[in-house]
Amino acid sequence: MAEAYCVKDKKKVEVQNAQKITMKNGKPAIQGTCPECGGKVFRIGG
Repeated sequence: MAEAYCVKDKKKVEVQNAQKITMKNGKPAIQGTCPECGGKVFRIGG
C-alpha cells in the first residue's frame, strides 16, 4: 500500500481505500483516508 502524510495526526500513515487519480495538470496522485482519524490523505506521484 501507499503511505501519505496525515495533517491532523502529523505523521505518515498507510492509506486506506487508496484510489489512483489524475490531477488537473495530468500528473498521477493517490487519494484515500487515514486509518486513525478518518480524514482525507493525499500523495502526489504514482
